[in-house]
Amino acid sequence: MMRNPSTPDVDIAVLGSGASGTHGLLRTISELRDRRSSFDDPIRITVIDRDEQFHSGIPYGHRSGRSSLLISALESFLPDRERSDFIDWLEARRPDMLDWAKDGRTPDSPLATLMDRDWILRHEDAVRAGEWDDLYLPRRLYGQYLSELVERTFEEARGHVEVDFVHADVNEVTSEASGGVHLRERDSDGGIRFELHAHSLLLAVGSPPVRNLAVSAAKHPSTDDLLDMGLVADIHAPEIEHVIERIRGRLEALPVEKRTILLIGGNADALEFLLASHRLRQETGARLFILSSRGRPHYWHHDRPGERASTPILDRLFATAEAGTPLRARDLHEAVRAELSAAMTQKNVNSTIAALIAAVGSSLRYMDDFELYSMATDHGVAISDLLRRAGGDSLDFLTAGINDGSITCIPGRFREAQVREDMLFAVVDQLPGAAPDPGGDADHGYAVIVNGTGFERVTDTRSPLLRQMLGSGTVRASASRTGLSLDAKFQAAPGVFVLGPLIAGHHHGKAAYWHIESVARIIQLAGPVADSLVTETLVKRSMSAYLPAS
Repeated sequence: MMRNPSTPDVDIAVLGSGASGTHGLLRTISELRDRRSSFDDPIRITVIDRDEQFHSGIPYGHRSGRSSLLISALESFLPDRERSDFIDWLEARRPDMLDWAKDGRTPDSPLATLMDRDWILRHEDAVRAGEWDDLYLPRRLYGQYLSELVERTFEEARGHVEVDFVHADVNEVTSEASGGVHLRERDSDGGIRFELHAHSLLLAVGSPPVRNLAVSAAKHPSTDDLLDMGLVADIHAPEIEHVIERIRGRLEALPVEKRTILLIGGNADALEFLLASHRLRQETGARLFILSSRGRPHYWHHDRPGERASTPILDRLFATAEAGTPLRARDLHEAVRAELSAAMTQKNVNSTIAALIAAVGSSLRYMDDFELYSMATDHGVAISDLLRRAGGDSLDFLTAGINDGSITCIPGRFREAQVREDMLFAVVDQLPGAAPDPGGDADHGYAVIVNGTGFERVTDTRSPLLRQMLGSGTVRASASRTGLSLDAKFQAAPGVFVLGPLIAGHHHGKAAYWHIESVARIIQLAGPVADSLVTETLVKRSMSAYLPAS
């Protein structure tokens, strides 16, 4: 991959090449082709990512393992049209999957680098029948699909658009009053290693880094030092398969009775680690302890047979709103909390969560501007935390591990890790109302502690780029502190358009955004963002055509 673009001055720069950057790029190219620009020269686009692999980001590329799966079933992962195209792509690879399952011969295709054969063996009947919608698919399959989709789109747009791909770790973005944007990578001495000027920027860098775990040690440890001690600060650094092998080496160096792992948190990373470490734990005899605020999270359960949703409190609240009383975000939050509490008692949690998610999405039409602001900046985030969902293979392994005693869920909130001799100890705060850990496992030493606590807030981030942009005043954080403050065109600054998780905390019209992680939502937002970006770019192109040459 080239270090410097073919020109230091381009029409559009795309910073970040994960799902957000890729879908933003695809929609931008589509917009440019539809408008059939009358300019003699093609529109010049440069895509920049600090990772060597484009079109995947962390979830869908090499940093997630072959065993890593989508966080939702395919049916809810993509909108209908995009899902149909992806299923066509999967169908073309089904014979390879089934041949691999039948005789164990590694297929003569990229398939073996994208997924584990074990997944096919678990779901062979569904694959054979083409029943893709209910499956939690290997993540890397979608990354490969995106990569091929981008290549095909470039061929179709040839003559209208020229695209360069650049590997650089941009840590400085400045916006001109006229709307132009400068991007730079500076070294530790302030020297410029990479520089680019663009008329417009699509900022699609994804979520901030994962939260730090506090560690009490004699010196400030590096990432490698932490791994040597058994502390996994980020399961994707540098990639999950490397982390699993480092954990294997540590466990095998210890006697069996000391082979214990503490997983902190209950988010998507925690489930990914649970799945990725399954074979490791089987082969080393390691026990897994999962520390979450109240033990096993309420959403870490499969649907119970015959369960049906019941939301009487929310139904009454909506009936009042239909009668003309504006819906308050605070009242919606309280209703969701009450319904979830009742569902835990009635043991119909999953069906109730599904009904509540649909209801929250439709609730915005009953809210005035202030309440939409409250949803985007406060209550929407809290409601999403309540309505998390999980499913698929990871829950199968979790349930089996709890039943056979190899997995134990313990309640509490992690405070810090302490290093003592060859083991790690977790200091844990007990939450009011939580049942105490009957075995006292949180007080025992662990061979490995794994961080699964989620992402930093934008205002607390260690990301050099976000810190520079916020510190220089180029952009401002949203009121929720989870994204950037945007205008109605999704601009964080003149010429800087945002797509992906950094939209969180934004609202305009009858829309409010508090959680932008799902690919389906990113695809939905790529349209209006690309429309604004392309309109701005073509206007600047038109204006520059009339400026005298310097």
